[in-house]
Amino acid sequence: MSTINISLPTDHVKTIDAFIDRYGFANRSEFIRSLIRLVRYQPTLLQDAATFPFITPQIRAKNVILKEFAQTKKYSKALLKDMKIGLDESSYFAK
Repeated sequence: MSTINISLPTDHVKTIDAFIDRYGFANRSEFIRSLIRLVRYQPTLLQDAATFPFITPQIRAKNVILKEFAQTKKYSKALLKDMKIGLDESSYFAK
């Protein structure tokens, strides 16, 4: 078995330790090995982790997205204009 070192913020370590206690993992290494096994079994979890907390919008209709942002009245006209340009240039969103 190989050994690797990783650096994590203190709050991440505390979260891992809490999961270890809650779910009965033997130690931090076993917890990480378990996560890797899970991702190997269900690789779509990795896609979610790679983009979190930035979730890909499920709505692809640009007019609906722009309308919903405008209705909040939280965003300037300049930002909404820039958003429209970005949506127009994106191949992800429908015309």
